[in-house]
Amino acid sequence: MKNTQLSVIFLLCAALIMVGCQQKNYIYIIRHAEKSTEPKADPYLTKEGRQRAISLKKKLEKKHIQYIFSTRFNRTRETATPLGSETGVSIYPYNNDTLSKFIKKVFGLRKSVLIVGHSNSVITMLDSFHVDHMIKQIPEERYGDLFILTRKKGKIIKVKETTYGRPPVKGIGTKVEMK
Repeated sequence: MKNTQLSVIFLLCAALIMVGCQQKNYIYIIRHAEKSTEPKADPYLTKEGRQRAISLKKKLEKKHIQYIFSTRFNRTRETATPLGSETGVSIYPYNNDTLSKFIKKVFGLRKSVLIVGHSNSVITMLDSFHVDHMIKQIPEERYGDLFILTRKKGKIIKVKETTYGRPPVKGIGTKVEMK
């Protein structure tokens, strides 16, 4: 009887481990929302930027994000704050000057994460994940792009390029799904 119970417990544990390995998780990468011009060295979000941050929260609040990463700048933290406040997920800082090390850390987490970056770092992050993407540059006036990397069994299996909030300037930012 004891051997049967132990066998059942062992099989249940093995099944749970296998299900966990099969599970998908997501890496959401965005540029911060619209920024003001003041203070010059570290501007805050504009009214439009704060509204976009709320749109991000609404889009991602049910996505089971377990980690939120942001640079230490006001604009990235403010973009992440509504989602973090709604979900109770802390915002962890990262530095652009150690981006490759940070990307390895994120990839090793095997959890769903949001990364809030800058126009000059989002594309670098996507390239560091070795994924194909249509958008190759983010101009200074462009906001609202959302890159969703789907990961299964430790590999990126799909990239979706979409938007959140108000459409980006001049209609750039079409919805594209890549496999």
